[in-house]
Amino acid sequence: MKAFEEYTAGIENLDHRSKAEEIYSWIAHRFPHLEQQMKWNTPMFTDHGTFIIGIDKAKHHMSFAPEEAAMKQFAQLIEEAGYSSTKGLFRIKWNQPVDYELLEKIIEFNIQEKADCSTFWR
Repeated sequence: MKAFEEYTAGIENLDHRSKAEEIYSWIAHRFPHLEQQMKWNTPMFTDHGTFIIGIDKAKHHMSFAPEEAAMKQFAQLIEEAGYSSTKGLFRIKWNQPVDYELLEKIIEFNIQEKADCSTFWR
């Protein structure tokens, strides 16, 4: 989690900071082969140089950006979880629970779909 320490230290609300750290830590432990990187001031997880997911903080939520292909694949589940979304990301409000099962499916989808990808973005 060293890659994200400075970023999370900048989250003033301690409950929000704790939630962000919990999410980053969960991903790091569940997917230890993913690389943790800061790009465009956003914490990201990558695999063999290709983007898997970026997770950024905002005032009222955290934004999860897994790329449009994953958003299309999981649109129904994201909606059922009660998360708002755009074509490129979904938002989990600070007071909403994190659906880790859904997050795991999204990350696994991107890892599998991008196994042979040689570029950062699809």
